[in-house]
Amino acid sequence: MHNNLTHIIGTPFRNKGRNIATGLDCWGLVMYVFGLYGISLPDFNADAFQYADNDKKVIESTRGGEWEAVQYNPESDEPLVVVMKMHPKYIAHVGVYVGNGRILHTTAGTGAILSKVTALQRRIVGFYRHVDNN
Repeated sequence: MHNNLTHIIGTPFRNKGRNIATGLDCWGLVMYVFGLYGISLPDFNADAFQYADNDKKVIESTRGGEWEAVQYNPESDEPLVVVMKMHPKYIAHVGVYVGNGRILHTTAGTGAILSKVTALQRRIVGFYRHVDNN
């Protein structure tokens, strides 16, 4: 896990939030964390989450370079986007796998928190690595 992630925990949730000082939504949190790793991700329209059961379309809609689906590996400490279903019929949440079996994510009810992969495993539909083509 990146050494400087603990300051994110407790950041309030803010719909369409893109500033850690005022609050982040789930994609804002992903953008912020990847930025700490030197990876700049573009913003995107949250309407992408309306693709039922299609995590690949959600992650590709970010247009932030290339994305490669990967198997979950609890030994890994590279940042991975985790696509999740928070409703049984559609994908509506993302977080960042940060190592040690933990996902950093934010919701309106909790703000930014660390959750165990095992606690979210029924909701997870995919893990994605960012591939820089530059």
